[in-house]
Amino acid sequence: MGKKRCYHGLEPCYLKFLRRMKLTILVLLLSAVIGLASTGYSQNTLLTLEAKNLALEEFLKKIENQSEYRFFYSGKIDVEKTVNGVFENKSIKEVLDVVLKKIDIKYELKGRQIILSPSNYSGYSNQQQKSITGKVTDSSGSPLPGVSVSIAGTTNGTITDANGNYNLTGTQSGSSIRFSFVGMKTQDVVVGKQTVINITLQEESIGLDEVVAVGYGTVKKSDLTGAVAKVSSGDLNLGGSVSNAAQALQGRSAGVQVIQNSNAPGGSISIRVRGSNSISSSNEPLYVIDGFPTSNGTDINPNDIESMEILKDASATAIYGARGANGVILITTKRGKSGENKISYNGSYGTQRIINPFDMLNGKEYMLMANALYKEIDGQENQENAVYTQSQLQSTTNTDWIKETSRLGQIQDHNIQFRGGSEKTQVLTSLGYHSQEGVLKNTSFSRVSGRINVDQRVNDYIKAGASIMAQRVNSNFQEYGGNILNSNVLYSILNYDPTVAPYNADGTYGRPPGGRGDNPLANLLERTNDLVRDNLNGKVYFEVQPIKDLVIRTNGGAEILHSFQGTYLPRSTYQGGIDNGVASTYDYTSNHQLFDAYVNYSKKLAEIHALQFMAGYSYEKNTTEYRKMAAKGFSTDLYTYNNMSAASTVTGKWSYKGENILISYFGRVNYSLNDKYLLTVTLRQDGSSRFGAEQRWGSFPSGAFAWRMYEEPFIKDLGVFSNLKFRLGYGRTGNDQIGNYQRFAIVSSTHLTFDGSTNESGTHLSQTTPENQALKWETTSQYNTGFDMGFLNNRLSVTIDAYYKKTLDLLIQKNLPSYSGFYSGQSNVGSIENKGIEFELTSTNVDKGDFSWTTQLNLAANRNKVLDLGGGGDIYLTSAKPMGNVSEEQFAVIRVGESLGSLFGYVYDGVLQTGETYAPEPNAKPGDPKFQDISGPSGVPDGKITSADRKIIGHASPDLIFGLTNTFKYKNFDLSIFFHGAIGNQLLNMTRMNMEWSRTTDALNRWTTTNTNTDIPRNGFYYSKYGGYINSHFIENASFLRCKNITLGYTIPYKNKVFQSCRLYVLAENLFTLTKYSGWDPEVDTKAYESGGTGQTANAGAGLDFNAYPSMRSFTFGLNITF
Repeated sequence: MGKKRCYHGLEPCYLKFLRRMKLTILVLLLSAVIGLASTGYSQNTLLTLEAKNLALEEFLKKIENQSEYRFFYSGKIDVEKTVNGVFENKSIKEVLDVVLKKIDIKYELKGRQIILSPSNYSGYSNQQQKSITGKVTDSSGSPLPGVSVSIAGTTNGTITDANGNYNLTGTQSGSSIRFSFVGMKTQDVVVGKQTVINITLQEESIGLDEVVAVGYGTVKKSDLTGAVAKVSSGDLNLGGSVSNAAQALQGRSAGVQVIQNSNAPGGSISIRVRGSNSISSSNEPLYVIDGFPTSNGTDINPNDIESMEILKDASATAIYGARGANGVILITTKRGKSGENKISYNGSYGTQRIINPFDMLNGKEYMLMANALYKEIDGQENQENAVYTQSQLQSTTNTDWIKETSRLGQIQDHNIQFRGGSEKTQVLTSLGYHSQEGVLKNTSFSRVSGRINVDQRVNDYIKAGASIMAQRVNSNFQEYGGNILNSNVLYSILNYDPTVAPYNADGTYGRPPGGRGDNPLANLLERTNDLVRDNLNGKVYFEVQPIKDLVIRTNGGAEILHSFQGTYLPRSTYQGGIDNGVASTYDYTSNHQLFDAYVNYSKKLAEIHALQFMAGYSYEKNTTEYRKMAAKGFSTDLYTYNNMSAASTVTGKWSYKGENILISYFGRVNYSLNDKYLLTVTLRQDGSSRFGAEQRWGSFPSGAFAWRMYEEPFIKDLGVFSNLKFRLGYGRTGNDQIGNYQRFAIVSSTHLTFDGSTNESGTHLSQTTPENQALKWETTSQYNTGFDMGFLNNRLSVTIDAYYKKTLDLLIQKNLPSYSGFYSGQSNVGSIENKGIEFELTSTNVDKGDFSWTTQLNLAANRNKVLDLGGGGDIYLTSAKPMGNVSEEQFAVIRVGESLGSLFGYVYDGVLQTGETYAPEPNAKPGDPKFQDISGPSGVPDGKITSADRKIIGHASPDLIFGLTNTFKYKNFDLSIFFHGAIGNQLLNMTRMNMEWSRTTDALNRWTTTNTNTDIPRNGFYYSKYGGYINSHFIENASFLRCKNITLGYTIPYKNKVFQSCRLYVLAENLFTLTKYSGWDPEVDTKAYESGGTGQTANAGAGLDFNAYPSMRSFTFGLNITF
């Protein structure tokens, strides 16, 4: 193989090391500095105020506007009293001592809360009035400090202390006590004879004041103008053996399709937000973790996540410009909270067992079938017992290779977090461990992760913080791709001879007589396939508020990823014995650096105009490099891959280094009129080193309008809605994922021998990468319209969105004429569209007393179509060989007017019967497959079966995807039932090709002269003189409804000074699946697994199932404790 090594001279080499490490060092330094900055808030807050006959209420508002103090009343306070005074750079105590003394009001300072009461106030002496005490907690049982507790309709109130306790005086029987706290549902309780009232506040999960993250800021849910879906930590952690955040998104949001490319431990996942926009580039969304864009968003520990916001339409994603075309997933991690100090532990342990859909032939049936199929081949009709002799047919060996190579899988997850802080400093620390022993032997995955988030308020004007995350992944992996290589363990497990015993009497692995190759157990157990992946991410921020309404923020960070793979095939195996041991190593490193700065300014004018302005700059640099080596010929197996110099032959060496830089300017303006008419406009200008000078910069604008129709009197008068908002948006986004040097003519290395003995090295131009300085961004324009509706006081919330997306300038590898000196090259020549509709419903069905029932439903339909391929005609994708002596065939096509994932082949028309004549197949025999004569060279049937008779025979994209969650709570019990599914998609089941022919009991139903009522040919499809094995017979309906998980929990009603809450739960996952699909799993995607979810093969080759990892059913026990 050739060696590629490329540079583009973006900066001097002597700065390389310094720039690589500077941001990481800055993380550590700032973490230390902010830990030292701890001075009292009251000592640093200086006020400048003037009051001339100003009402007390207005004067207190002035103080709140200049500071973070908040006022509460205890007793009756006349807020209309006037105050006077001029204060310049005075502390809060100096101001209040002067002003309040004159009007006979006393105050009590508790951190940033100030409680006012009359000077002579000491409670009420009336015997009918009394004090109410109690404690306020959240749903997990943790105390809530700072909750406002007041008598409704009065100024009499107090707040809870650090332990959630309160004491409210002056209440009477029949009074209504109101408990309110930001982010929680307000509760009113009528006072009876009781003197103690304890309250549990629930999170405001669907409230219009809920804050939602958007790019470079946050916005109230009621003020959203774009299509943004939020998934909270509670939804992500309802239970389930998920190893990453992407798995937890499955079925949780409309328009977000999560595809499990492999069920293997730590298996890869593809996510599509509103369909696929590109043919050759990545269709994965951009992940942004706490403001840091990353390609490793799916690997984050789910326990560290506070919320995930999915930006779906271009008006929301355009702020990320060149990387927003496929949607953006904003991940906000948990952070410390002021006044809260708690330690929590979440742990679970479960088992997993294979769901086996196959009914295999036993050993005797397998041998008889092999002999019978041998006789079906032309020229071998009269050869009896040609495969298995009469003596071999007496064997009673019957090995179930699925059973021999599988085991009871085990999965466990442990996470401990500390979360707390003071008014000045908030800290979160987290340590997690996840481990999965796969249901196939010698497969495993584990992850150890740690996180520290620190926020420090230095004074009234300055805030800073740091986050650092480190994790290590270890995996023992196998090959599960769609091929028949020896390394593909699933192929041999499903197709190997059952008459071979796993072990011989001497302990060696069994093989058939004269057999070549290893049995499945040897193939699985003897291979060493180690993966170690380390990830270190550090980020700091510095925020300044020099004046009211203006915030300046800078962020800096670095992410370093190192991955190592080592493989070894020992000499004890068949192929390893031939080559005396085969080893390979692969070492990959990437470094991603980020610096951005932006300002946010907000202003309210004349009480009806609200304006928010954001502008910023961003610089990102990515550097990647890898080194790979393969060798064979070891004198011992002791070294495995750890001593490559011990090999006698180096079979390959590869290395690469590349880098790219992205510089951006961006801005956003939000305008609101009467809090009713909302307008958002964004613009981002991106410059990428991946493109030539004339195409380097791209502009990505967006605009969105929202009308809060519920604020109109004529809507309120209808008495139907409790919320109604209309949204309309347009935006343009880009995709720059084309590789670092595609615009250049790439030079590759080669080795030639001119004198018959000397191996000379040299270079030549790669024949697939001609220079093209005109390459530019793939650009996606998107229109979106939607309604947000609330009914029954928002107990029922409905969101409906419709969208249209069109991507232009698709990057496609086009074939070039031979006289150019190149085979192919990349060009901007195509276009593609997606259009669809999304529906989300959240309903509180019952919320009465001790019982509640909520429902969440999401539905999405997307239609994808290729509009243009630059006049180059169809593009075909080829499958792997289904068996050793059979050649590859085309299985999918990219065609104008059709969707990506269009499966392509012959239309199967049943089995040719005895005495039947079928003109297009003149030499066919009874029992052979028949194929439809669809088209000839002129486009009409021509009486022949040729490649022109192939057509689109299936589509991998579903017509509809959906998710349904029902949550029930009764006293201390909770029950969650989660379904998800898809309708209208098909899979090409290549796994079934071999198994139906000779391995499962379906083979017993093949056509014979005594069994003619069947659609299974006499000898499969491989020996057919006409058509091909890629045909409609193996296209299966992969629609499904899956019971993803059922979780039953119980919260122990016991608290003390040590335990705040304790919840136990049991979980059943993948309990059942309703589907007509006959394979392991209707959700697999082999080509996406092979290609890592990117590239032309992964995007257009969806819908292939060949040797996928088995699906499992899991049962888990879990424990959540808060101290």
